[in-house]
Amino acid sequence: MTLLQGISWAVKAAVIASRLLAFIATQAQACEPGALGTSRVLKIATKDTVGIGHGYPALGLAHGEIILTFDDGPMPDTTPAILDTLAKDCIHATFFMIGKRADAHPEIAAKVRAAGHTIGSHSYTHRELNKLPGQEADDDIQHGYEAVEKAAFGDNADRPRLVRFPGFKATPELVAFVHAHHGTVVNTNLSPADWRGQPAAVTFERLRKLFDHMDRGIVILHDSQKETVKLLPMVIAEMKT
Repeated sequence: MTLLQGISWAVKAAVIASRLLAFIATQAQACEPGALGTSRVLKIATKDTVGIGHGYPALGLAHGEIILTFDDGPMPDTTPAILDTLAKDCIHATFFMIGKRADAHPEIAAKVRAAGHTIGSHSYTHRELNKLPGQEADDDIQHGYEAVEKAAFGDNADRPRLVRFPGFKATPELVAFVHAHHGTVVNTNLSPADWRGQPAAVTFERLRKLFDHMDRGIVILHDSQKETVKLLPMVIAEMKT
């Protein structure tokens, strides 16, 4: 029995909380009985918050509260299925999109936004930015912003942003660049390593062990992984027992 059983587990990290709260309130009316749901919206003031997650001050999450995040999309073979699973249980999550994939699949990025999920940037190329020359890394971050926001919002206007570095590899200079551009870095403290592509049951057991030791935090999954499509319903079912 995990620490989170029987507790609503999806807290949504939101940049523009007022609009998203209104959307969730509307969607909640359509939730079926027994849906897991989203317990609350966590507003992130990007101008004041350099980062959240591992290595940054505690978010003040309550017992059983989990922020569900997905990296590396959007991908046509997997992201729509992830969205369908989340919708069935009225769960909202945060998607950190790779810019070049958002460029390639803008219709999926727009669908993520239309479903009420929060959208963040995961760079443009998904290279380890700490290994690049400073200006090249900055340009990759900036290009990632622009591509993701153009795909999801239809423009790349200056707006608050959530950013996740590929491989969580950053430097103080890169973090400062993100923050100077109205961004907050988002790390994780609950990773079942679904990026390995192992069978969903194997990854699920790894995640259960993490939940046995941690009762709150930021979970990272990958909507680019086919096994994660199978994993997500297992995790949701576990949280309902």
